[in-house]
Amino acid sequence: MRWKKNWYVLHRWLGLLVSLQLLAWSTGGFMFSILDIENVRGNADRTNTPAATIDPSAIRLSPAEALAVAGAGGVNVSELRLRSRFGRSVYEFFDIEDRPVGAVDAETGEWHSRITESQARQVALDDFAPSATVTSVTLIEENTPLEFRGGLLPVYQVILDHPKNPHYYVCPVTGEVLKRRNRPWRLFDFFWMLHIMDYGERENFNHWLLTSFSVLAILTSASGLVLWSWRVPKLIRRRNRNLS
Repeated sequence: MRWKKNWYVLHRWLGLLVSLQLLAWSTGGFMFSILDIENVRGNADRTNTPAATIDPSAIRLSPAEALAVAGAGGVNVSELRLRSRFGRSVYEFFDIEDRPVGAVDAETGEWHSRITESQARQVALDDFAPSATVTSVTLIEENTPLEFRGGLLPVYQVILDHPKNPHYYVCPVTGEVLKRRNRPWRLFDFFWMLHIMDYGERENFNHWLLTSFSVLAILTSASGLVLWSWRVPKLIRRRNRNLS
């Protein structure tokens, strides 16, 4: 029965090979189940403030006039949206790829290509409900941070002094919060990396390494079931002999 012995050896080595990844998968699944997803996303610490309303009496420019201002600046516009920000009504302009390109004050006609650092600072403080102070404000124009992967540059990174170490990523054109990152998110992201075995971008789960280990894990489980099916009849015969 050498082939049975070989099967035991195969099962043992397969188990050893995939044991660490099985532990990572199991630990990751456990962490995903206990972490509050709203806390991970930063929504648990958001300030619940109603959306700013637009004051019709403050609108002096028509959409056509606002478009003329943008056109005079050589900006190609696909869409414009009227909204209130920082206490002012503005027309925001977007290109054909829905990327913000600038804004025009609806009252004065002043063109704004970017918000200021102090405004980005205020956006983060207004959004974060717990008491905190700003550690730094940085306009990132290259080398996208890993925690902002998939986002478009440039972007303001606002770091707050708080035990959760929140990082806010604020659009420099619209002043909107694009992403919120904190310690729970980073913990979640670390185990997500281990779970999908993408140690670079942490986004791709259609790659050969994950597929290979998944196949090995299936083979380990299948070989274990085969070994158990061989073991059960022996246990039954032994039990019957002890009863007789």
